[in-house]
Parts: sequence; structure tokens; C-alpha cells
Amino acid sequence: MPHLPGNNMTQLSDRLETILHQAERRALVAVLRSRPELTLDQLQACFTGRYGEILQTITIRELTDTKVALDLPSDGGPVIDRGALERAKRLTGEAFDACVLQAIQSAGGQPVSASYLRVRVGGPRWKLLGSLRRLVEAGQVERTGVTSSTRYRPLVVPKP
Repeated sequence: MPHLPGNNMTQLSDRLETILHQAERRALVAVLRSRPELTLDQLQACFTGRYGEILQTITIRELTDTKVALDLPSDGGPVIDRGALERAKRLTGEAFDACVLQAIQSAGGQPVSASYLRVRVGGPRWKLLGSLRRLVEAGQVERTGVTSSTRYRPLVVPKP
């Protein structure tokens, strides 16, 4: 990398900071738009968190008009890691089970459906259902409901 004089380096650093701030702001707008059930009271509770300072300045116009290219899943879950999805497709047995368990745990203790897991872990339906059966039998995952209302939640919560 060529050496940049101090002034050019400062300008580059300032520009990078601006770009990152704008990207962070657009990402927050995308997250808010993906959660239309949030009340203003619930949103206000987030004002003291890590992104509180930015959240307090987002306008209704930004929420309705901002073009956002961030691909958030429609099921309200965490963003899908395409690289992890590709790796999981090639795994079998205990290694695949570990990926399934990690996807269940990433939902923050909330029960999830098999379709939620399919888009995050990949592979054929039979492979996922076999893994879920093994995780339930091993006492790592709890299964509730039947057919389309079946949900899975972790019994072992990872330490942060």
C-alpha cells in the first residue's frame, strides 16, 4: 500500500468514518422496517443501548423512504450467514447436528420452526429432521407442537 501523507490519511479516515456511520444508520432502518409490530414505547427502550444515539435521530421519513439493500430474513430471525449455509450443506452426523444446534441457539431462546432452520442450515428436509430428532433424544433441544406448529428451542443455553 502506498504511503499517504498525513493530511490525505486523515481525509481517508474521515471519509471511511462517514461511510460506516451511513451504513450503520441504513442497517438500523432496515432492522426497524423488518419489525413493524414494534411500538414506539418498545423502540424507546432501545435508546440507551449501543445504537441508542443513532436510533434517536432516525426520522419517520427515513423509515418509509430509505432504500435499503440489506437482506433481512422475513421470519424475523438473525441475518443468514451464506458462508455458514454452504459449509453446513457438506456436513453430516454430529458436525451437522452442531450447526443445527447453533442455529437454534442463535434465536435467543425463542422456539423456531423447521423452515426457519432450513434457510439457515441448508440441506434436504430429511437431513434436518434427522438431526432434530437426534438433538431432542440427546436432551439438547425441546420439541413442542405437531406438524406445521412444531417448534424447537434449546435446552442448553450457550454462555455469552
